[in-house]
Amino acid sequence: MTTDSVREYPETERDADDRSMASVAAGDGDALREIFDRWRLPMLNFLYRSLGNFADAEDLTLEVFTEVWRSAPRYRCEGTFSAWLFAIARGKLAHEWRRRRRKPVSAAPVELMDVADQGAEDRAMERESEELVLQGLRTLPEIQRSALLLSVQSPLNSEEIAEALGVRPSNLYVLIHRARGRLKKFLKENHE
Repeated sequence: MTTDSVREYPETERDADDRSMASVAAGDGDALREIFDRWRLPMLNFLYRSLGNFADAEDLTLEVFTEVWRSAPRYRCEGTFSAWLFAIARGKLAHEWRRRRRKPVSAAPVELMDVADQGAEDRAMERESEELVLQGLRTLPEIQRSALLLSVQSPLNSEEIAEALGVRPSNLYVLIHRARGRLKKFLKENHE
């Protein structure tokens, strides 16, 4: 057996993201499509739960990936791509919340997708429950809401979430604990 042999390992998702970002930085639109296809649903889910409106979440998702395209030449493979991506999303989300405070709009009902195999009564109860959870999420401070949503709905691990939020991993658990406690209290007080 020689020590010169090189063992090949399968490419990890992280390697694929870093490789794709190098191609995006070189102007490869197909590489951006790969990243978009891989991360669109986790991003859309995070933004929908943060905003409570599917159309706004779709718009913000596109803004995030537009920023990925613009920022690709400056991207460095330090940390993880996912943390970098969700840090961009948090920045876009913070900008959206500031915009909403400056120009409030009338409260529109949250759009929920119908599930074909449920009855009308089940869908109505689901909508009410979903609306109540979304209202509760909106009462949380942004950092707690983001920590909770990323821990529950994103494919990121704890270290990546902490990196995306700009906190130490030990502080992440405190943020999640506080968010869960506040959300639980809100739901208990507002459950009919």
